[in-house]
Amino acid sequence: MSYLSNRFIHPCGSRKSCPFLKIDKVWNPTMSIQSQIDQMPLNKGVKVIVSNEDGLLALEKPVGLLSHPNTEEDNKRSLLRATYDYEEEVFIWKNKAGEEQRAWLINRLDSPTSGVILLGLNEEIAQLIKQCFIAQRVHKTYFALIRKTPSRLSGDWKDVLKNNVKAGQRVVKNVRAVIAKTHYEVTETAVGGFPICLVRLMPVTGRTHQLRVQCKQHGHPIVGDRTYGSFSFNREIVQETGQRRMMLHSGETAVRYAYKGQIRDFKAVSELPEAFNEMMRFRPGVNHGRSQPGPRPKPQPVKRQLVKRPTSAALAQRRFKH
Repeated sequence: MSYLSNRFIHPCGSRKSCPFLKIDKVWNPTMSIQSQIDQMPLNKGVKVIVSNEDGLLALEKPVGLLSHPNTEEDNKRSLLRATYDYEEEVFIWKNKAGEEQRAWLINRLDSPTSGVILLGLNEEIAQLIKQCFIAQRVHKTYFALIRKTPSRLSGDWKDVLKNNVKAGQRVVKNVRAVIAKTHYEVTETAVGGFPICLVRLMPVTGRTHQLRVQCKQHGHPIVGDRTYGSFSFNREIVQETGQRRMMLHSGETAVRYAYKGQIRDFKAVSELPEAFNEMMRFRPGVNHGRSQPGPRPKPQPVKRQLVKRPTSAALAQRRFKH
């Protein structure tokens, strides 16, 4: 097992000792980055967006998948079909040669959120990028469909959110107050359809459910959000379009960092899902029950039934029948 010193290059570019970055595990240097990626047990729908020579990797997470399994049964619903170590926040599996491989989870996305998520193929790069997240040096861009258009087409939200605190075996809800900051920009407004708009959300802080809570607090809940959204509006959306997903997507993640004496620029982009475009194009009454107008079914010919009129003789028999 190789060991590394806790001396590293800080994201700002300076060399110093950091007590929080004591690295004691590294990836197998004999295996190339691409070989490790090729043998990753990605779950259905998960795609590799981009990777670099440092072992930093961006995946595209489909809606509905977990960032990591909460139980062994969740392996089929998480990013990788692999064992997950909760303490070290690392996926563990064996490659074709029977060698143990690892991938460290760097950030998380809620299950109903799709888009960019980061992993590290070695602990050193994973811890370094996590420190960049803490230092607010990672630039994240999300896209969301929200109800109604804000009066100001761009601006900044600064809110006080209350987090849960774990005290022993108990979880005390809404105890610790934290500041949440997000910059928003309206990019498109639906015309003639639902009262919704597409917004670009750029969180400065990284609180739990931050974007979902802030959208709700400012009167613009995210479409399809079953926890913080408008339940009546969500039901209307489902009835009209059949679309049930939460309309929140991690579209871009970018970070500049220093590693092994080199300044790196890493950027991952995930295209906006078609479900967002379909929702924006939807016109009630025009394409009812589906998000895109399709060919109308051919009218079926109406079969007329011929009524057989009784003869005069039959009428006479009815008249005198006792």
